[in-house]
Amino acid sequence: MPNYQPKSAFSSRLNARAGRYLSRSKTGRFAGIGQWFRSSMLFLFCAAVYSLIYAGLNPWVLLISAVVLGAGIYTLIATVCHDAAHGSFATSKWVNAVCLFAGFSLIGVSGKLWAERHLRLHHMYPNIAGTDIDADGSSLLRLSPSKPWRKWHKFQCWYAVFLYALVLPHLAFVEDFDHLRKAKRAWPRKFSGLWPIVEFVASKIVHICLFLVLPLVLTEHGIGFLTCYYIAFVSSASLLFVAINVGSHISDAAEFFDPGSDGDLPLDWAHHQIRTAVDWAPTSRLAIALTGGANAHSAHHLFPRFAHSHNRALSRMVIRTAREFGVPLNILAPWDVLRAHVAHLYKMSRPPKILDEARAGSA
Repeated sequence: MPNYQPKSAFSSRLNARAGRYLSRSKTGRFAGIGQWFRSSMLFLFCAAVYSLIYAGLNPWVLLISAVVLGAGIYTLIATVCHDAAHGSFATSKWVNAVCLFAGFSLIGVSGKLWAERHLRLHHMYPNIAGTDIDADGSSLLRLSPSKPWRKWHKFQCWYAVFLYALVLPHLAFVEDFDHLRKAKRAWPRKFSGLWPIVEFVASKIVHICLFLVLPLVLTEHGIGFLTCYYIAFVSSASLLFVAINVGSHISDAAEFFDPGSDGDLPLDWAHHQIRTAVDWAPTSRLAIALTGGANAHSAHHLFPRFAHSHNRALSRMVIRTAREFGVPLNILAPWDVLRAHVAHLYKMSRPPKILDEARAGSA
């Protein structure tokens, strides 16, 4: 695995300030009562919107409700399950595990598998060739300069949005099975027993029953309409996931690193997190509450074990310390995050030879 440089003074100062903040926090690094209340209200909202499918409403109203439901469940996953994966939503490991399963099973994904990959691969090695599951996830899209270029990649700016709309069902019914096979080899003590298989199968059953079987059995809607409803639901959740999360790393504003032959990286861990993350409105309470802190990505990667409700204070700390040490931060306007992602998609769609010639001409 890649090796970071020794800890810098910048990193030490950040850790010292985070330690002082933690000592003053009434809830420690965990979610407070406000975050729990918002999460409860969001769950009830999603349940109410889901129940509309059984109310015999106008089909167009139901399709709109499917889009709203997708957005709501994405927000539930981002604000509850993500923190639970980091062990920061609740003080109890059991409560975190239940929240992780309950949220991810709504989209048919194994929360246990997702958390393991997210923590071990993405958080440890963001934007590093061959290690980051987000940048190296698909051969249909070239998202990292280390990935080989294929002829179809030159059209990826045009077809990417259609693939993005299928991210979550593809993760649930294609990638998850491959991830389970790899997890059994890589982490046998965690994924070779009975309970990981039970959790994996149950996550598929919950999703299939809620969104395919029960609506077909308990309503008079035809298969055609229910298919449209399902597509609207998963597309809404998938596109929000991409729009809010992917641009935080897969961006023209972020940097990508390829370890040398000895596996060494040019930066220490803290500087690497800063250089590979993109923020927008990182001190906004509303943005943090709606995205689970995805907008304050530098703070989240520097302090991943804190619940997202702490990200506003942590972001202020990061900005202050970065100014003191002259460390540049990637903070964009919300609309520029999308623009920077599209710019990166276009750059990666061009053959590496053309990119190298363009760089040589501008030098």
